[in-house]
Amino acid sequence: MNNKFYEGPIQTGKSTLIREFLRETYGRQLKGVAGFTSQRVIDSEGRLLGFCLAPANAEISAASPDGEFFKKFGPDGVEVCMDVFENAGVRFLDEAFAKAKSGEARIILLDEIGGHEMACEKFREKLYEILDSPFPCIGVIKMYESAVKMDPSIAALNAELHKKITGEDDSAGEIIYYQREASGR
Repeated sequence: MNNKFYEGPIQTGKSTLIREFLRETYGRQLKGVAGFTSQRVIDSEGRLLGFCLAPANAEISAASPDGEFFKKFGPDGVEVCMDVFENAGVRFLDEAFAKAKSGEARIILLDEIGGHEMACEKFREKLYEILDSPFPCIGVIKMYESAVKMDPSIAALNAELHKKITGEDDSAGEIIYYQREASGR
């Protein structure tokens, strides 16, 4: 089994759990880890501004993100920036794959997948190539129910992704349901 992913309600600590494990295993700088992470960006008054896509070893900071916004919340509503997945997302996946092939990375972090980015064909193809490879992947996958709320077409791709992670016979990986009390942010 190469793939290990966590799913569960939002803000219950899935990404934090993974980052703590990776820091204990690979050190604070995450040497040997490649891929990407999604960062929640909050302003000084605690309002959610959006989400950024950042390299796996980026320092997580809600106040000053180290990445590119793929989802922004503003006075006119929500803006999803698909070009971030087409450009930065594909670049992070290409770099992770190259680092895994060369031995520089021992594990690929994919945190979080199964949402808007699945509508980007280039991103999805590269993601599937990585998940089908012999390189171990760890991350968070959006719950199917959450994807349904986003968009029915995303939900279908999310269901496909669940099968891709585990494999047809469940030998490729596992998806672990993780739940604890939400942090309330």
